[in-house]
Amino acid sequence: MASNQYVTPPGTSEVFEDAVSAAVAQHLALSPAASMQELAAAAGVSRATLFRRFPSREVLVAQLCEAAVRAFVGVVNAAEPEGDSPSAALRRVVSGLARLAPVVGLLGLQPLDEHVESTLLEQISNAEERLRQLIRRGQEAGDFRVEVDPEWVLTMLTWLMVGSADGVRLGRLTSSSAQRHLAATIETTVLRARQ
Repeated sequence: MASNQYVTPPGTSEVFEDAVSAAVAQHLALSPAASMQELAAAAGVSRATLFRRFPSREVLVAQLCEAAVRAFVGVVNAAEPEGDSPSAALRRVVSGLARLAPVVGLLGLQPLDEHVESTLLEQISNAEERLRQLIRRGQEAGDFRVEVDPEWVLTMLTWLMVGSADGVRLGRLTSSSAQRHLAATIETTVLRARQ
């Protein structure tokens, strides 16, 4: 049984450039509707200080989401999905993204301005295309199930990251068990059963 006390997920400081952003993101993971006053208190700064840094809640969320996108792209780049066997590459990608999930998963549910959202989607598009190519490569090599559409894999990854973060937020999962289950779910769905 998971503890009801939230523990800062590993990797939080790797995603966010400073302690204030990391604390605000952590609090948003616990309380997605938190006000600027609550976010300032969680970060240990005054409301005025938080507003000097982020002129509005919308700007704050946009900047945190941009950091999350950079982290996602960084994980994909570090995993080098074009190298090695498709199965090994998939495991590297999924392991890295599973590590990020408890840190950034719920940011995907925060409302964003249409322009901001389209800019973030543009920034992530190359990484997503590399993942599509990885799935296709694995299917062509006979390592991955051919009936699983690469678009479905991307959709699953997105929503499993959100679900992992929510499971941790609600105390139903530990950060490590959420990561383990996310990776196992993707691998079970994509990899062909060994004969």
